Amino acid sequence: MNTIYGRNTILETLNSHPESISKVYVQISKHDTKITEILIKAKQKSIAVGKASSQKLTAICNTDKHQGVCAIISHIQVVPLRTLLENLQNTPKKILFAILDCIQDPHNMGAIIRTAECAGADAVLIPKDNSAPLNATVHKTSAGAISHIPVCKIGNVAQTIEELKKHNIWVVGSDSDEHSQIYTSFDFNQHVAVVIGSEGNGIRPLVKRGCDAIVHIPLFGKISSLNASVAAGILFFEILRQRTNHLTS
Repeated sequence: MNTIYGRNTILETLNSHPESISKVYVQISKHDTKITEILIKAKQKSIAVGKASSQKLTAICNTDKHQGVCAIISHIQVVPLRTLLENLQNTPKKILFAILDCIQDPHNMGAIIRTAECAGADAVLIPKDNSAPLNATVHKTSAGAISHIPVCKIGNVAQTIEELKKHNIWVVGSDSDEHSQIYTSFDFNQHVAVVIGSEGNGIRPLVKRGCDAIVHIPLFGKISSLNASVAAGILFFEILRQRTNHLTS
């Protein structure tokens, strides 16, 4: 378990890389301006906070110089989009990105990240705004996968899609529209970024218009849509199936 401690250190991390913190521990009955600021920042970033005795903090940090606060740090590989594209432009394999468009449920986000990592995806692209925070719930639901797959925090999703297209990456949106292409009929044996929409509304209209293709998963029951993480899993492993068949054929 990696930890950081000290008020100034934790405040700086909360301001610069909040996605790297999975939980903050504060000493019981320890109150001052800095710790209050830490608690406010952690709440704003939806980071879990726990109370602990001074002895427990010393045990977590392996030092008594914790100043009444410590934080658990995760191994998230946060990579800028430009760096991600530069690192992959000469790769012989076909790229697979997952773009999460306004996924609000941290359980779904963690499950999608876990599935993406298991399917060999190269990165998960997550908007800085209107998305679930990368908190302890995401870490737990991903079963540690978030430590093994690069995460790219992006700004405007529609603009990011246009940037991916410039690098010959096909952008494919997952949607419940029965008039769109069936997912198994799309040729995924090329550089692909799959867009997974939010639990309630799916892909936003502007993002949908920017996709090169929209695919749907046929449903035969009375429920009109799949859970976002289930849909993502079906798509990722169809991509893996097609690519594996191509390599062995």
